[in-house]
Amino acid sequence: MEYMKTIRKMPIVLLAGLFLVSQFIGCTNNEDIKKVDLNKVEEIKNQPQETLKIRIGLVPEEDIRKMAQRYQPLVEYLSKKINQKVVLVFLDSYGEVCDKFIYKQLDAAFFGSFSYALTHVKAEVEPIARPDYYGTSTYRGLIIVREDSNIKNVSDMKGKRLALVHRATYAGYLYPLYYFKKHGVENLQDHFSKVTYAGSHDKAIYSLLRGEADIATPKDLVYQRIIKENPDLEKRLTILSASGPVPSNTLCVSKYFEPDLKNKLKDALLNLNNDPEAKIALEALGAARFIETKDADYQNLYDTIKALGIDLNAYPYYDRPDIGFDIEEYAETTK
Repeated sequence: MEYMKTIRKMPIVLLAGLFLVSQFIGCTNNEDIKKVDLNKVEEIKNQPQETLKIRIGLVPEEDIRKMAQRYQPLVEYLSKKINQKVVLVFLDSYGEVCDKFIYKQLDAAFFGSFSYALTHVKAEVEPIARPDYYGTSTYRGLIIVREDSNIKNVSDMKGKRLALVHRATYAGYLYPLYYFKKHGVENLQDHFSKVTYAGSHDKAIYSLLRGEADIATPKDLVYQRIIKENPDLEKRLTILSASGPVPSNTLCVSKYFEPDLKNKLKDALLNLNNDPEAKIALEALGAARFIETKDADYQNLYDTIKALGIDLNAYPYYDRPDIGFDIEEYAETTK
């Protein structure tokens, strides 16, 4: 009884320690101690690093399912080629891509030209390569109408409905601003009865075809893909104007991107056409190869920005539903 009383008075920590010691002694008396040879280390090779993923953003150029089909084979190829997991991040809007780099939530992205210029200024992204679609690595902005609309010029557009894409796009916003300004239209809301933002180039085209808009402003590459899939649509649409060429779908990397990894990624892209294993990726994109891209390749874009008097540092690229962008109002806020 005295023994049990003594046990009850012992602190719990001390009792736990005695238990562990007894277990250790029991093991050493009854079991062989296993030794580990630290000199025998097996090297694991060619295993993609799962702890660090390269996050590549995609702006909503068109339907997300179609974009996934085009780009997924490429990221799978790159994962194997550079021995690093690469994943796609689908963005809700063109403006979102800039914020994703500012807050270090993306490592790279396939950019439209104007969204690149904005993010280059605000987050210092660097262009490295873009696809060459069998002879063209650029795109143009279009002003299109329905064939039966009887719209031939800007004067005929007075009081009509305009479908833009997003104000962080070149084809779907910046070029139309430049085009209309050149033809005497300074304020879109004064000239058109309604100005909407479709969000993607294919949606702008379909809004025109459905009769929800009278003028649309898509990029030519998306227009051409839709016509290729639906040849009968070509006779229903008329192109009134096209912009100068600007680089298309350039892959740009964050300023925080590891230099060695950036070089591996760039090398893999520039040599896609020399690797038989990359055939599926190139075919899915509809591209023949990738070519090196630099900021100087965007001169046509920068000329348009200058002509419109836009300050990229102050430009309001965020989404504002149902609100058109008045270039005069913007100019007043930046004086």
